[in-house]
Amino acid sequence: MSGDLADLLVRSRELLDSALSRIDSAAGAGEITDNSPVTPREDWGETLLQRLRGVRDEVTIAISNPIRARREFVAADALLRELIDGGKRVRMLVYSRYADDHDLEELLRDRTFSDRIRVTHNTFHNTMVIDDRLAVVWTQANGKPQAYFATEFTLLGAIQQFANQTWETALPLRDHVALRRRGFDEMAIAVLRLLNAGVTDEVAARRLSVSTRTYRRYLADVMIRLNAATRFQLGARAAELGLLKAESA
Repeated sequence: MSGDLADLLVRSRELLDSALSRIDSAAGAGEITDNSPVTPREDWGETLLQRLRGVRDEVTIAISNPIRARREFVAADALLRELIDGGKRVRMLVYSRYADDHDLEELLRDRTFSDRIRVTHNTFHNTMVIDDRLAVVWTQANGKPQAYFATEFTLLGAIQQFANQTWETALPLRDHVALRRRGFDEMAIAVLRLLNAGVTDEVAARRLSVSTRTYRRYLADVMIRLNAATRFQLGARAAELGLLKAESA
């Protein structure tokens, strides 16, 4: 099942990239669609806040490579907390390098907020999915900021699928920070996560864009660091140290 999920994740990312490319082509040809490409301006952060204020039930925000650095999300922190206090479902995904570069450890003091944050090693576009009616995707394309507003059923579904699958395979922020504190680098954390997910070596290697032999070498290094002779012992040792905890939806 975990291997199937990993493959679905790859395929949904490919579908999303293909769909965004078709939007660009349609816009270039002057076609009118339900999905609109836009060029983010200096007030892009306020544009995102306006969308957040319209959340009715739930929102998922995925941050990989912000086009306006952290300015996009400073003001959003308070609004997200308001949504949580109001009973809305809030999920925040961050790319591992973004998490490491922005000292998110400070957020751990507020468990109500930090428990809604997961860290992933999968690359993705910055995304916000609001209820079941709107998705916003923004990224850098050829060095220029580009964004898309999606309401059309097929594309909206592809974006939701990718966000949901990424969330299911991501690591809670608290666990990510715990691993970092123990000196595990990005690759070591990814190896532990994949081992914990129960995927095969071949699937894990494909997810990390390395050969199966290289993945097994990384795995052997982690086993040595945790003084584990077998994979079962490695999993038990990681659980004993509190490095990998059971996830909740």
